[in-house]
Amino acid sequence: MTKQPLAIGIENYKEIIEKNYYYIDKSCMIKDLIEEQGKVNLFTRPRRFGKTLALSMIRTFFEKEYDITGNLIDNTEYFAKMKIWQEKEICEKYQGKYPVITLSLKSAKQPTFELAYQMIVEQIASEFKRHRYLLKSDVLLEDEKERYQALMTRKGSQAEMTMALKFLSDCLKEIQFI
Repeated sequence: MTKQPLAIGIENYKEIIEKNYYYIDKSCMIKDLIEEQGKVNLFTRPRRFGKTLALSMIRTFFEKEYDITGNLIDNTEYFAKMKIWQEKEICEKYQGKYPVITLSLKSAKQPTFELAYQMIVEQIASEFKRHRYLLKSDVLLEDEKERYQALMTRKGSQAEMTMALKFLSDCLKEIQFI
């Protein structure tokens, strides 16, 4: 039996599976989330206990992900060897069916408010970039596409940034996936 390398500092679920790092399967957490149907779920653990990695795994499972040209990405391979794969009904009903917005406030821990704000704006712009296939769809009006571009390139006003995640959610809700 060969030793698998430890994924020290790696928070991306796909990377861990692709590079065959040692990983303790926590995919049954997905089943728990579905069955408990909480309106809000709070993940509390001490620092360095895998919260971001768990969220990355959850995102990879639920997300109907597209590349920048609008082609669907199939993420099923990342769960084929996991416990959740045995839950066929859950996988068929939920896997790869939803748009997902991910926001980590890790980078907002900064010495000044201004720098923390800039880091959050960077996170928001990154999410807009991840979903830039929306710009190729016909569901967004021209002014919405301009607003989207501004937020994606960090040129939105402070007021626009305040409403950016709601705007992105509304755009994703409209698309009904290409």
